[in-house]
Amino acid sequence: MKSEISNLLSKKDVIYLLEIINESLSCTKEEDFRGLMKKMALLISHDFALSVIGKFDNTGVMTSYDIVNTSYPVGWLTLYSAKDYQRIDPIVKMNLTSLKSQYWDDTYKVIPPPKHFLSQAKDFGLKKGYTYGVKSLKKREGSLFSFAGNSVEHHYRTGIILEHIVPHLHETLAYILGRRKPKQNIVLSPREIEVLNWVKQGKSSWDISIILHISERTVNFHINNIMKKIDVANRTQAVAVAIQHGLIEID
Repeated sequence: MKSEISNLLSKKDVIYLLEIINESLSCTKEEDFRGLMKKMALLISHDFALSVIGKFDNTGVMTSYDIVNTSYPVGWLTLYSAKDYQRIDPIVKMNLTSLKSQYWDDTYKVIPPPKHFLSQAKDFGLKKGYTYGVKSLKKREGSLFSFAGNSVEHHYRTGIILEHIVPHLHETLAYILGRRKPKQNIVLSPREIEVLNWVKQGKSSWDISIILHISERTVNFHINNIMKKIDVANRTQAVAVAIQHGLIEID
């Protein structure tokens, strides 16, 4: 477990986080996935939760998507679809480019939303929230996971939790919705597995170079190869995919 997680979360929180990740490894049904999402309330206080996987064009606009709704207002989802709001939603635009957790108000300062969009969202109680997702390295496809409501706290801890747990939820959602095969022919070299295990422990490329007595450039070479083989865009997602496919242990 990464040190930043251990420092920010209580022992009970760490147990909840590991339980959710463990359950994601054996989750195969949409109903069970919703139950998994509901457990996120043990870590992040929220009123509404939503999971989406979609395809996007070369401008970053999400052109089609599939939703697994846990507790979002159905009326808002109906309106959102009818108005094609994914084309103007700043959260969607930022999600596919930043690959970082977003607190909505922070994103709205960078990309101000249309007034009618913001007003209608607030009418459904969607005023505050966090969103985080991952995308494919090779395909024009990505996910987003949103947790919203008045109970959502703007805190660094929330973003860190999302960045560590969402890649695992993404893999499970992708499998359930038929976007990823249950077993891929992923072959990593012993050195790549060794490097990935240290990445899992939160070590930087420099740290790993010292541990393995190789250059930092060589470490980055291995990490880039891993991400290409697994088809992921960042290190955290690489760890999640590797755990899902039994290439490394969760610990």
